[in-house]
Amino acid sequence: MSISWLRWVDQTGQLIPTSAERAGSAEQRAERLAAQLRKLGIDPVV
Repeated sequence: MSISWLRWVDQTGQLIPTSAERAGSAEQRAERLAAQLRKLGIDPVV
């Protein structure tokens, strides 16, 4: 069985991320920022 998904795009044709995609991006960003803080000798509270 195949399932089709409806995806929204903005006026320029760019896909609008799903809530799961936004959450994943936010988590990756938080991990990158925490790594930068550790490089500076700061212990991030996660």
